[in-house]
Amino acid sequence: MRMLPPKYVSIAVVIIFIGGLIISILAGQGFIAVDPVMTMGMAILLITILVCCSAITMVTSYSSRIPEFSEMEIRFDEAKSHFDDGEYTAAAEIFKMLAGPRMNHKRALYYGARCYEALGDWENVKIFCKAYLKLKPKDKEVWEMLNRAHKRLFEFEEAQDALDKADSL
Repeated sequence: MRMLPPKYVSIAVVIIFIGGLIISILAGQGFIAVDPVMTMGMAILLITILVCCSAITMVTSYSSRIPEFSEMEIRFDEAKSHFDDGEYTAAAEIFKMLAGPRMNHKRALYYGARCYEALGDWENVKIFCKAYLKLKPKDKEVWEMLNRAHKRLFEFEEAQDALDKADSL
């Protein structure tokens, strides 16, 4: 089910309201032969229907993904268990899968960065830290981890930038 983005629904609501208001004013002045109260009532009814349908579509979309979220939590718990047991390679693979192509699972990014740090894979530490910091830019610990990764890769200017950002938090 394709969902109309909320900003488009908001724009449609505003257009319908303004259109209904203009038609009601023109009808009240006698320029249009319709009942102004009925016109405004119809505009409000149309807005209500649009908002309700949009809300139902959004709830349906989210509820259809509940099993996916449940499975992700099970996988996260499995990866966290590997992480706690020091099995960093196995944990990193699962965290990488959970982070997904958009790199937007905050907890998976954090623990993935920590796994790669434990494995000494500094390029992946940088990738995961940067993706995490896009989601949560005020995390001092992750800025410090990014600093360490840059230092290990002899990127001293970037390391200093990361350290400065960490110190400012």
